[in-house]
Amino acid sequence: QIYAQDLAAAAPIRKLTDGALSQENPRTDGRYVVWQGRQMNGNWDLYVKDLTGANPPEAVLTTPNRDEINPAIEWPWVVYQVKSTTDPSAPSQVQAFNLATRQSFVVAPSAQDQLNPDLQGGRVVWQDWRDVGPGEIYFRNLESAEVRRVTTNTFGQYHPAIYDHWIVWQDKIGRAHV
Repeated sequence: QIYAQDLAAAAPIRKLTDGALSQENPRTDGRYVVWQGRQMNGNWDLYVKDLTGANPPEAVLTTPNRDEINPAIEWPWVVYQVKSTTDPSAPSQVQAFNLATRQSFVVAPSAQDQLNPDLQGGRVVWQDWRDVGPGEIYFRNLESAEVRRVTTNTFGQYHPAIYDHWIVWQDKIGRAHV
């Protein structure tokens, strides 16, 4: 289940979900929270809740033949991984969903897996396997459509995060450190 607490208001802990199936990977921008919820058909779909309102959570996406997982949010954007459940060879792709316009699109199409998206200020970073090695870090500005490969090390970069003008990630350097 998903819980929240407003530390500034010293408010009690609030239970946001009450389903029989798993609710996982919550992320917040301070007002909205997004997470993945298991469905009766075994798929994962995305949900969002405005923490300042009394309305129940609402489905961002509910698709019968795809898993949507690992979401990140900053209004109006939600980014996440999507993968076909009917084609096991299909890659995971990072998608963006605009909560205001209800439009979604693939962030940077690729024939290889894209994993672990993060979002801030309309800018997305993710681990992308389209290049040689086990993943490079890529960047896209959702407003300008600029896409950039950030890293060029074939030993693997993982779990990127973005804030302000900084991108950070875990890097498996292929040489000894002194």
